[in-house]
Amino acid sequence: MRRRTVRITPLGYIVLSIIILVMLVGIYFIIWSMRGSNGETGEGNLNSASVQMTPTPSLAPVDSTTATPVSTPTQQAVSTPAGTPTMTPKQDDTPEPAVKTPTASQVQSAVDGTLNASGVVLRAGPSPSYSIIGKYSSGTQLKVYEVADDYYFVKVVKENLYGYVASKFVDKAGLLPGENATPTPKSIAGTIPGTVSASKLALRTVPSTEDNTPIGEVVKGDSVLIYFKTGDFYYIQVVDTGVKAYAAAKYITASTAVPTGTPVP
Repeated sequence: MRRRTVRITPLGYIVLSIIILVMLVGIYFIIWSMRGSNGETGEGNLNSASVQMTPTPSLAPVDSTTATPVSTPTQQAVSTPAGTPTMTPKQDDTPEPAVKTPTASQVQSAVDGTLNASGVVLRAGPSPSYSIIGKYSSGTQLKVYEVADDYYFVKVVKENLYGYVASKFVDKAGLLPGENATPTPKSIAGTIPGTVSASKLALRTVPSTEDNTPIGEVVKGDSVLIYFKTGDFYYIQVVDTGVKAYAAAKYITASTAVPTGTPVP
């Protein structure tokens, strides 16, 4: 028996290819639909376990009767208990008085003064406990109005500023009302007792500072006897040493007015 062969034309090959392609597409869709029925979800499904939910912040509990939120301990402001005393800075029981100014009579009786040291302080009162108003150098000119224990009530001339300065740092050219010169036990007829007010005072042979070498010196508090005044100098005798010489009158405090005289040859 002779075998029968089937020959496929080119058109048959085309038709067969289309059938196979359709079958493959159908198989793909069947598999895809099966996957969807097994519970797999897409990327945008909200039921997916991979999506993380942000917790909603809890609200403060509400009072059912007033519908007002109840404050939690962290929401309550810290307040000062009622009746707590308020602390205030302690004030000085004895405030420092304002610096006074001289009276008319003190202005009339004021004497000139000069600081004999540097770094001298001007204070608001006659004591180291008072505040410092200023600090001044040697040679500062003053007006001296009053004695207050170990202090003078003065005005700093260049600044028109009032205050108190320790008397040991002031050389003044006269006596204030009620002030007495240091008495001397060895008075000489015709002389006037006086006291040196400068820290150091040169003694000279003539009443001049030009071409004149000092022959000695006296210090503050030394007692002298004044014979007379000529120009800006006194002719004096030092009580302790007996030396006679000329000395600048503005640095010697005389007990009374000193008469003028003729320089000793």
